[in-house]
Amino acid sequence: MSRLLITGGAGFIGANFVHYWIKKYPADRVVVLDALTYAGNPANLEPVGKHSEYRFVHGNIKDYDLAVNLLQEEEIDTIVHFAAESHVDRSIHGPDAFVDTNIIGTHTLLKAAKT
Repeated sequence: MSRLLITGGAGFIGANFVHYWIKKYPADRVVVLDALTYAGNPANLEPVGKHSEYRFVHGNIKDYDLAVNLLQEEEIDTIVHFAAESHVDRSIHGPDAFVDTNIIGTHTLLKAAKT
């Protein structure tokens, strides 16, 4: 049995991955971490909400303490990282959010995984 942390799991791609994984590997533990920004929609995950091995956490990958606690508490052995700013038109008007999430957030998640 695997224990997955899926970041950005409420977005379009992340939610589809969550549905796929739970259907194919129903015994695996699936923990979704999502900040629920413009791209994340909790309704995308409603069909799996009652699955016994599923947990949703509303939080940000830039939160080091949260990431460390989730990885340890859930005994995560696999990270699937979908959390990202990805809308090109938004990057033109607000590039700081892209650096913040895509670079700093990913770096924070990697540091947490090393703990």
